[in-house]
Amino acid sequence: MGDARTVRAVLTMTVSPQAADAFEREWAAVAAWIQHQSGCLRQTLCRRPGTEEITYVITSDWSDRATYHRFETSERQDTATAGLRAMRTTARMDVLDIVEHKEAS
Repeated sequence: MGDARTVRAVLTMTVSPQAADAFEREWAAVAAWIQHQSGCLRQTLCRRPGTEEITYVITSDWSDRATYHRFETSERQDTATAGLRAMRTTARMDVLDIVEHKEAS
């Protein structure tokens, strides 16, 4: 199945509490651009508050792994997300195959 499956990219980043508002504004600007990229299905920004650091989990669903990989390794993506990278103190990326998805009814 491999490349034919829809994938979810899960990016977990920490930022200082002082950078949280700027980080969220920057994410919104980047997300507005990403939503128009080929293969992008949806994006979500989640936040776990903290006093020492704030953890953000950014998820994005893509039509397939190959399309996501082209986006992720593009120079334009690197440029567009530079502001987010500048504010983070840690980062971890996972790309997962979506096996099944159920919507609430």
